[in-house]
Amino acid sequence: MVTFMRTEGLSLVQIGTFVAALFLPWSFKWVWAPLIDLVKLRRFGGRKAWILFCTTMMIVTLLITAAVDFVANFQLLLMMIVLNNFFCATQDVAIDSLAVSTLKEDERGRGNGFMFGGQYLGIALGGGGAVFVFGFWGFDIALVYISLLLFLSLLFVVFFLKDPDVATDADSREESAIRKFLESLKSFMQDLYLSFMKSGSGPKVGLVFAVLPVGAMALAYATLTTMQVDYGLADIQIAEISVYHTIATALGCLIGGVLGDKFGLKRMLGTFYLLTALPTLYLALQITNVGLESVSLHMFYGTVISYGLFFGMAFGLRPAIFMGMTNPAVAATQFTAFMGLGNLGISLTNFWQGIVAERFDYATVLYLDSLILIIPLMIMPFVKNREESPELALA
Repeated sequence: MVTFMRTEGLSLVQIGTFVAALFLPWSFKWVWAPLIDLVKLRRFGGRKAWILFCTTMMIVTLLITAAVDFVANFQLLLMMIVLNNFFCATQDVAIDSLAVSTLKEDERGRGNGFMFGGQYLGIALGGGGAVFVFGFWGFDIALVYISLLLFLSLLFVVFFLKDPDVATDADSREESAIRKFLESLKSFMQDLYLSFMKSGSGPKVGLVFAVLPVGAMALAYATLTTMQVDYGLADIQIAEISVYHTIATALGCLIGGVLGDKFGLKRMLGTFYLLTALPTLYLALQITNVGLESVSLHMFYGTVISYGLFFGMAFGLRPAIFMGMTNPAVAATQFTAFMGLGNLGISLTNFWQGIVAERFDYATVLYLDSLILIIPLMIMPFVKNREESPELALA
């Protein structure tokens, strides 16, 4: 979408605002996340049912979007894309809840590394791969192509995914459904309060840490894409570098997860944050010295791909930190709060970067992006796992 919008001449401010808007369902998914914790759907497979429903609706909304005349109805296009992201974010809540309940403490780094590595491989297919399809056959066919990828994901969930928390016998007690729900809601709200407010300083600091950037981020989202267009890359070249970038990021997620489990989550996360600043500052210096258009193609590719590797290490390991702060009893809601704040941080980052790039230049964005990295590094020493609350232990 960003590639298409920039080639059509939309401003950096408009694109930054657009990307920020797309992240809003991800930023506020904690609002409806309690539904995943409260509405168990045990008769239908538990969290598997949520994942199946949301994936189906993602396919439906994309196919409807493919039928929209986006030139005449651009607002409708935006609405459909945001709706699609709503179902995608809800699916993500169910998957994260399942991961928190399933992964053991010594598996969190690798588990998140593989989970987000797989996510970025999907981005390579659905992002760069979709740009390839878009370049050859157009926007509508690209959306149909992504829908087919989602259908393959849907089949995998149907045949291979199971929720271990689902009891073998569905609960058939003759009890008032409303009364049961109210009792569950009361217990849930108590557990949620204790998990955030009575579990030591870790979850509280985690809320602040979550909204801060994941290292330097300018070469991860909209700024990178608009920079590629302004650099003069053709659609096929943008697709190519996008695939390379996302594969490097996926590989980084795997490497980061393994290293985090082996050498310590916080220690390695801080190292990975610092590594993201190296290619960012290097590209900023090159743009300052020779200008964006005069940067060599090989150097541009190498910088973007190396950044993807470092960013993947940080991005894939970071959720393991939040899993250590999360109470499995309210996993969908508490972990989603952390991840939702992280998406809010991504939204804010895209917003300010679009404004700065439009008013100044890309080099300024890259320098500021690297400077802001100091803030999460200062907070990181205070990040720690939750402590078991005495009240929660008795609940």
